[in-house]
Amino acid sequence: MSKRKLLVMPLVVLGLAAGVGCERKIVNETAPNLAASACFTCHGDQEFDLVAAQQQWQNSIHASGNNINRNRNYASQYQTCERCHTNEGFIATLTGVPATGEYFTAIGCFTCHQPHTNGNLNVRVSGPTTLANGVSFDYGNANLCARCHQSRENVLTYVFDGVKMTTRFGPHYSDQGDMLAGTGGYEYTGYVYENSAHTGVATDGCIDCHMTGTQANLVGGHTWNMRNEEHEMINLVGCNQQACHGATGALTTLNRTSDDDFDEDGTTEGVQDEIHGLMAELGEALVAAELMTGNEEIGFTPKNNRVVSDKDSAGAVYNFRIVYGERSWGIHNTEYIVGLLKSSLNYIATGDPSGVAPRDKRDLLTAH
Repeated sequence: MSKRKLLVMPLVVLGLAAGVGCERKIVNETAPNLAASACFTCHGDQEFDLVAAQQQWQNSIHASGNNINRNRNYASQYQTCERCHTNEGFIATLTGVPATGEYFTAIGCFTCHQPHTNGNLNVRVSGPTTLANGVSFDYGNANLCARCHQSRENVLTYVFDGVKMTTRFGPHYSDQGDMLAGTGGYEYTGYVYENSAHTGVATDGCIDCHMTGTQANLVGGHTWNMRNEEHEMINLVGCNQQACHGATGALTTLNRTSDDDFDEDGTTEGVQDEIHGLMAELGEALVAAELMTGNEEIGFTPKNNRVVSDKDSAGAVYNFRIVYGERSWGIHNTEYIVGLLKSSLNYIATGDPSGVAPRDKRDLLTAH
């Protein structure tokens, strides 16, 4: 091939690129509800906050797309799941316009924000969110989080005399909204349930801790992660503000030292350790009562097809499941979680939610 032909071919390629691939231009045009220059508030060369938010989001569970197949296109029974497992389903729930199309996408920027419609980055949900049991969750911008992060079951009607359990009996997992608000568990008549300070001082709920501070875009911010085990990072920036734990002694761990030996094993440990201890005790008691199967090593599962004549007994299984599905192990609302577990353990062991349950495993078995 001649040198002339070699020179002509790149020119043809460049010509095609100029004529086909470079038609898109960055222009300053007026969009609905936006001033002419508004686009460049976000799309400028120096708007690094948006770049950081995107990088943080990429390290989040939401970005992973885990369980995104919970939608109607994958299986018809998953249609009710898509409202929280997919971007399209969530927006459809908020707008009332059914989701359509051949695909569903992961929770992303435009799931929570609609800047090209509103001209700002405000979240889509501003008012309080009503939880499944009718309680109003009102924690500022975290009201959007609680649209999905709740039990999605009304314990007041879900647990009743004669209920037939399955292995999935109990609330949906990720019920953090209920726990923070101090509601949603099976509450025994006569037992006094209390709440921790988080219920009152976290005015922006989840955001106050999960989005305050960030390290290497791996924790905090739009990762919503409180820890990254691979890089041994924990995000305690929100916890250690002066209005919170910073005023009484900064935390160095999420598993802060408990103010009581909740599981009564003779040692006051970290809050999460204490809750794990209580969970193990309750799980063993429920197995002894033939309401659950399993053990601490493999986990505890509601007994399939078990008809429970007494709703207070079924309520103990519900409480085990709501604490297990919430996964903070006492952090979000220590007092309420301890109350749910202790009243359940007491009832299963003695028939009285305010009674004193035996702490020795042999005694627990003897009680049944």
